[in-house]
Amino acid sequence: MSKITQYSTIGALMSGHLSGDFATGTPHNKQLFGLGCSCGISGELTVSQGQFWEATAGEPLHHFTDKHLPFLQVTEFVAEHSFSAKNVTDNNIDKLLSEQLPIANIFLAVNVKSCFDEVVIRRPQRDEKHSRTAKEMSEVQHVDKLSSVSGQLIGFWTPELFGRISVPGFHFHFLSDDEQHSGHVLSFSAAEATVDYQEKETIEIHNATSEKFKSLDIDITQLDELISQVEK
Repeated sequence: MSKITQYSTIGALMSGHLSGDFATGTPHNKQLFGLGCSCGISGELTVSQGQFWEATAGEPLHHFTDKHLPFLQVTEFVAEHSFSAKNVTDNNIDKLLSEQLPIANIFLAVNVKSCFDEVVIRRPQRDEKHSRTAKEMSEVQHVDKLSSVSGQLIGFWTPELFGRISVPGFHFHFLSDDEQHSGHVLSFSAAEATVDYQEKETIEIHNATSEKFKSLDIDITQLDELISQVEK
């Protein structure tokens, strides 16, 4: 059972640490799976079979080539368990998984494959100056509603207890099978879907080492509300 490796935290990202402190290197692992964002939250990143995709408003979906980023959550994904379900939505996926195993206190990597009736995704606009906040990004994001689209949801389930490290609950990004559409998932529905998942016992956090990060002011009193507002 492999671990989740995470670069930075959702708390630091929401608090404005958006610079590219972490290098992706050159991934060769075809099992690498996950999500993140590019510098300044200029794009939503989706990692599938070792390939990094960047989804930015006004640009075609493309491979991420910068190699530096502010936030990334990845794992080696090999489905340990799989089940088929009907009428799957963002409102009941937690209930469906809870019927398979207790999920309240564990981490999961989750892959949902279907011809989705609908997927609503968001893509941020590029910010070359890296000057805006996460909240400002969320207010100008581009939202797409895709219908009858084949693809997969790639993401993680994080227990509420760890909600300042990662997005609490489900955090999904979408990648279409034709590799034309991707983004952060706001909602989805599918008449039938295959749900693959893998339990993760370990999450390894890599903090930035820059002086900017070390002096970052994280307002814990406002953090939970901001995460919910921006990521849900």
